[in-house]
Amino acid sequence: MVALKTAEKLNLEYKSSLEAISNRLTKCQQEHSKCAHHLCSVEQELQASKGREHALQEQLLKETSEHQERFYEQLKRCSELEVQMQKEIEFRRQAELTADAAKEKASAVEKELLIISENSEREKNRLQLSFSHSQDESKLLFSRVNAELDRKRIQADNFAKEAELLRKSLLDLKEQLNECLHEKSQLEYKLLSCDSPLVKANPSENQTLVKHLRDELRKAETELHEARQLKSSHANKEFLTEQLLEEKGRREKVEMELTRFQEVQLHAQRLESELTSWKSLLKQIPDVSCYDDIPKKIAYLQKEIVENMLKVGEGNARLKELQVALEMSNLSKEHTEKECKLAKEKTECTSMEVKRLELMLLSVSGECEKLKKDAVNWSKQKSGLPGSGQTNETDLETLLEQKEHAIRELGRNLCQQRESINRQHDEIKVLNENFRIEAKNVKSLERENERLRSENSLLELKLGHGDYSVENTKVLRMVNTLGINNEAKHTIETLQTELQKAKSKLQAIEELREYSGEVITTGIPEKLSQLKGQIAVLEKREERYKAVFAEKISVFRRACCSLFGYKIVMDDRQRPNGIPVTRFTLQSIYAQNDDEKLEFDYESGIATILVNEYTSQQEIQHQPIPCNCWAPPLSVLRDLFSLPQVSSPPQLFSRPPWLSAVLLVSRPQLSRLLIAHLAASAAHQDAVAASPVRNSPRYSFFSASSPGHHFSSPSRSYSASLHPRPPVLFSRPMFFFSLAAASARLLLYCPWPPVFCPFSSSQQVVSSLSGHVS
Repeated sequence: MVALKTAEKLNLEYKSSLEAISNRLTKCQQEHSKCAHHLCSVEQELQASKGREHALQEQLLKETSEHQERFYEQLKRCSELEVQMQKEIEFRRQAELTADAAKEKASAVEKELLIISENSEREKNRLQLSFSHSQDESKLLFSRVNAELDRKRIQADNFAKEAELLRKSLLDLKEQLNECLHEKSQLEYKLLSCDSPLVKANPSENQTLVKHLRDELRKAETELHEARQLKSSHANKEFLTEQLLEEKGRREKVEMELTRFQEVQLHAQRLESELTSWKSLLKQIPDVSCYDDIPKKIAYLQKEIVENMLKVGEGNARLKELQVALEMSNLSKEHTEKECKLAKEKTECTSMEVKRLELMLLSVSGECEKLKKDAVNWSKQKSGLPGSGQTNETDLETLLEQKEHAIRELGRNLCQQRESINRQHDEIKVLNENFRIEAKNVKSLERENERLRSENSLLELKLGHGDYSVENTKVLRMVNTLGINNEAKHTIETLQTELQKAKSKLQAIEELREYSGEVITTGIPEKLSQLKGQIAVLEKREERYKAVFAEKISVFRRACCSLFGYKIVMDDRQRPNGIPVTRFTLQSIYAQNDDEKLEFDYESGIATILVNEYTSQQEIQHQPIPCNCWAPPLSVLRDLFSLPQVSSPPQLFSRPPWLSAVLLVSRPQLSRLLIAHLAASAAHQDAVAASPVRNSPRYSFFSASSPGHHFSSPSRSYSASLHPRPPVLFSRPMFFFSLAAASARLLLYCPWPPVFCPFSSSQQVVSSLSGHVS
């Protein structure tokens, strides 16, 4: 019984111990499940970290490959830039050499200019001295001429007094002669009428009377001869006075021509000095032997300048390329910096995860050790229970082995991650070194870029952009061109010939003055009378022509005004500086106000339109060509009037000042030109056939089916023929203003019919007509 009681007590104790152990086992199982769950989560995290690490490795490999490719590209670009830099350095050396040569040339030219200026000053002083001597000589000549004139005036006064005395004596002699003649006639009448014997008886007395009468007749004839001589001397005196007046006018003209000749001589001397200077410059300029080589040399220099400018442009383009490359390198630098920052952040995240995993492993290893200790204690307590204890031990050992195996794998993974992290750190160090090298290269490229910019700016300053500055460029400018020099030579030759003629005339006048006391030939007054008669006839003819032309001009102006609707008024004016200007005004009949008119000024072959309120309106400046109007707008007319003047054939009268773009053609071509002009203007219209102008009875002009002239235009062809009824060629007063102007020129100023045409020569007119007129 005691044994049973003790057994029951032991059984109860064992039951209580089993319950406690079972509770511990349940707790251990729970803890084991927790550990297993935690291990699963740790394994999942390890797998996730492996995946992240693999992705990071792939990304790092891609980035390293991209960085290597970029690095190789930058190395290639650097090599290309170095080659370009060498080329630009060579170009810069060549430019410096050319600049030095240009400086040397400029210094030589400056020296030559100084020498030329000194020579010009010497010549100027010499010319001033010669001018002062010539002035003194001219003053002496003027004083001599004035003295001679005074002497001639005194002689003329004396001759006038003598002529008056001779007139009085002539009148007396005329009276005596008349008395003598009257007496003679009376005596003859008496002799004839008387038949007395005294006459027969006294023949000696008659003979004495006849002798006396003959003596008186001889005396009268001598007196008549003297009177005629006095009359001729009086006529000679008048002729001499006229010659004196003419000589005075000639003397004044010669004085003016002498002053002009002195100015021309000075100008000629200046031109000769300039020519000598230019000849010396031509001798000193290389590759230039004559005047014809100058434009070639200038063209060659212009080509060199263009080539240098092209080189500068290429240098600028290369600089821009370098700038673009620098910008790309800066962008790649920023991108690599960002990538390095991201890689650093990723490495920090992975190091934090590794630390967290190490802490988790330490906690798991501590729990495993606790479990091992608990298992050992439990095995010691339950050494009496072999079956259940063995199973629990085997389970615990298997679990422990699994956990140790997992811990080893975790250790291996940690070692691999540490190795990968070390590799990443090494790669990051290499990338940082490469980045530093690239940054140094970028800085060196920026320095080279700045140096190239400074060199480019220096070269541009040396070359210049066409702006003239005394500091940078030395430009040789010709005062007068070769054509002006030739014209000056021609004018000098003409003036010299005129001077020779004037000198010959002066010599003749001086000879006449020396021989003024002698008898002048009797043929001069007859010639003077003939010339006066011719002058009177020519003046009458000129007045008759003027009257006829004035009537025709007035009739033509009225006809033009009624036909074409424009009034043309011409007015001669003077500017404040005294220059004469011809002003023409064109006004339409349909103008509402007097201000609606066009005004033109004509001066020395140039016609300029005047700006007024009417021409400054926007409607007139931008006036389109309407569908029914054949006339050009005012803006086109104004542009045509501003064209340069075309050469014309010889004219009878002056060129009309209100037509500056007129081409004179032959009379048979006038109608063809007008028809061609009409067809060309019609070609710009899109629907002439469908327009109401063609079907109306008033505006009928063309007929596509009727025979006549055929015209071709870029858009379509036209055939024109005049209808039996007279066509109306205008639908507005501005129709064919050019035709009105040309016809006004025809009747007013020139013998040939002009046509308002924007061609530059008659050949272009004929060529254009051959394409439009059949």
